[in-house]
Amino acid sequence: MSRIVTDATGKRYLLEDPVPLTQAPSGIQLATKSKPWKNYWRMLGTVILAFILIDFGLVGLIYGQLEGILFLTILGALCSFLAIPLLILLHRPKIVHVRLATPDSSGKNHHPLPEGGSLKTPQRTIFQRFVIPDDSVIDMPPLGQVWGAFVGTLVIGVMLSIPLILSFASGDEDVIGGVYVFSFIPVLLLSIAAFSIPVFAWWATSSKIIGLPTRRRNAEAWMIAGMASALPAGIMNSIIFPELLPSGLSDSTEMALTVTISAPIGEEIFKLLAVCLFLPSIRNAKKGFQVGFTVGLGFALIENLTYILDSTIFGAVSLTLTTLVRGIGSIPLHGLLTGISGFGIGYFSQSTDADKRMKWLINRFSIKSVDFAENLGFDIDGDGDYSGFDEFRPTFEEIMAKEEAESNWKLIDAKTGNPIDAPGVETKEVSYSLVTSWDATNLRKEDGFRIVPPKNVLACLGLAIGGHAFWNGTSVATQNSLILYLASTMILIIVLLILARGILKGVRSLPTA
Repeated sequence: MSRIVTDATGKRYLLEDPVPLTQAPSGIQLATKSKPWKNYWRMLGTVILAFILIDFGLVGLIYGQLEGILFLTILGALCSFLAIPLLILLHRPKIVHVRLATPDSSGKNHHPLPEGGSLKTPQRTIFQRFVIPDDSVIDMPPLGQVWGAFVGTLVIGVMLSIPLILSFASGDEDVIGGVYVFSFIPVLLLSIAAFSIPVFAWWATSSKIIGLPTRRRNAEAWMIAGMASALPAGIMNSIIFPELLPSGLSDSTEMALTVTISAPIGEEIFKLLAVCLFLPSIRNAKKGFQVGFTVGLGFALIENLTYILDSTIFGAVSLTLTTLVRGIGSIPLHGLLTGISGFGIGYFSQSTDADKRMKWLINRFSIKSVDFAENLGFDIDGDGDYSGFDEFRPTFEEIMAKEEAESNWKLIDAKTGNPIDAPGVETKEVSYSLVTSWDATNLRKEDGFRIVPPKNVLACLGLAIGGHAFWNGTSVATQNSLILYLASTMILIIVLLILARGILKGVRSLPTA
């Protein structure tokens, strides 16, 4: 815009140019206005797109290619083409334009703005403008709101079930059909809330109890990784494992073996691998549990959507029962089991150089990718030749030596001039946690029932697989008796909730640092 203005008397003035954009200061922390329920809508959009991508896109492509079905291949390609850009658009980084006025006697009281006008400060300030990604800590709605929404979903489901039950009692097929048609739209909308709100409620609960501040982009990445792990797990359960079974087995036997063997082993391993993607950022067991719990909830979102959609075929009655069982049983089960696996990974990470080795492996993979691409004739680094990666190729030992040298610094006591970690100087490790919308007094109670998972990755994974197999096996063993099935399910849920409370309290009691 023009920087020359003319006043009422005809005099012309040249406006000062605004301060140019600069690099953001180091260590700056940005806090934006909290919109907790916006996180829910983002999650809802993500899981629907992920479901389309996984169950219709990628599965259609894979199954269509294996079976030679052109329609499935085209459908899979179309769904993938539509879902992937929308997912990228939904999770594009949010850039924030920050204007920072710092008091300074050498500064000015007026600072021109690029859109016109100026910023006036009561004292002299130095003005800076820069753009940074929105790295705010994710904030969850109060627990009363999300659990209230879950209870409201169940209440609405029960109310919708009453006309259907009465229509069945009448025995009139026309009445039954009319009730189904009338309730179709409400049941469909209810199913959207039924599969997603319980997951969000457990996410909020675990965040409040554990108390670790989490950036939104990190939390969403963990959940998306959990959603993605559902694809290889589904391939294992539906394609690979049935091929490993002997021929001649009945459908019921094959299903029972899949549920009790393939599902626990495959799902827990693939969820564990999803947690491993974030190994460089997992510094301790507490963080590992948090990542694992969120990954498990992401997996539960995809699985829950499948179960809820299947239950809607039988109307509001089936939908309500499925929502209740999965909302307070299966969903926290996935979160808790993967959280235990993540706990083992976190403990392994804090006691070894696993995070550094992971960074080295990622660096090595990037170098090999450049080599491969340039061997194919693509000049990736733009140096005019195709000889591969031309920069330094560090070994793991060299990476370790470099990081050790860079971290060789000391804090100096301003009063004595001695290093803080010198002999005779007492140091104290400080841990912190974040508590919002919660009774801090109750959270900080150290007494009561607490469980701390084992400090071994294989032991944690074994517990996750064993717990998953026991849960599924009990359902299979009691499926022929409705009373026995309901009784065993109720007992399992009660035991699960007690264990979940104990484990969450145990994890919370651990130091953050």
